[in-house]
Amino acid sequence: MKAVRYDRFSGIDGIYLADVPEPVAGPGEVVVRVQAAALNPGALPALHGSSYTPGRDLAGEVVAADVPGFTVGEPVLGRLQSWDAHAQFVAIPADQLVSKPPALSWDVAGSLHTTPMAGLGALRAVEPRPGETIVISGASGGVGFTAAQLALRAGATVIGLTSAAHFDLLRHHGIKPVQYGDGEQERILATTDRTDAFIDTVGGGYLDLALNLDVPADRINTVVDYRGAKEKGVKSLGTTDAGGLPALAELAALAAAGDLHIPIAATYPLTAVRNAYQALADRKTHGRIVLHPQDLG
Repeated sequence: MKAVRYDRFSGIDGIYLADVPEPVAGPGEVVVRVQAAALNPGALPALHGSSYTPGRDLAGEVVAADVPGFTVGEPVLGRLQSWDAHAQFVAIPADQLVSKPPALSWDVAGSLHTTPMAGLGALRAVEPRPGETIVISGASGGVGFTAAQLALRAGATVIGLTSAAHFDLLRHHGIKPVQYGDGEQERILATTDRTDAFIDTVGGGYLDLALNLDVPADRINTVVDYRGAKEKGVKSLGTTDAGGLPALAELAALAAAGDLHIPIAATYPLTAVRNAYQALADRKTHGRIVLHPQDLG
């Protein structure tokens, strides 16, 4: 079978396809034929000098199982802790999978773990309540857009910091857009007379902005500025704090019902993996970039 590999320090040019043995289910594992596997922005800086497959999120069908509760042909989604998802088949521990709702597309199912779960984890960190106002930096990005939609479902008013190019998108989903950049504090104050919570998905000074808006430290969360969070006494919760498999199943159910929008920007066959990673690095698209491992171009 084919799998994506990276085993030398040469950036995107170091990513390649390799022929590797098809996996066998070990104790407690399921073998999945991968139909969709999303790329995530943290993948490129996480590349290192050992041979591995740079991806976690996946969705596909069970082809073999050494554990009760899964049947051959069953559609599933989840994440691989070992970063081995960008391959035609993977062996994955059963406790890293949930069933895929029938109405959920493969592309969305294969995109649900790392980024949307970070949005859910961030939201749960600040616990917005009905009638409150929350500000989210990077509200049109994968983490921020999920957090914003979930905050609206919690009954909060959401102010999203973004570029003007994404104003219509945010308005369409009930999020109040505010232009990011110089003067954004004044623009936020012109939009609301109170900010009860703040989620930062960008870094670069947004924790100071949140504190300047008089947001209590325990209602501020960042998914990127871990040093700043430690220095300023705010939270830094994300993917691993969202609630595990029950939370992933919750997101899948919301997406399947149309109550959570996970935009798909582009899909690529496995043979175009470098193009997919270049699109990820260019950051010119809104939405997830997804590999189709069964498509060899």
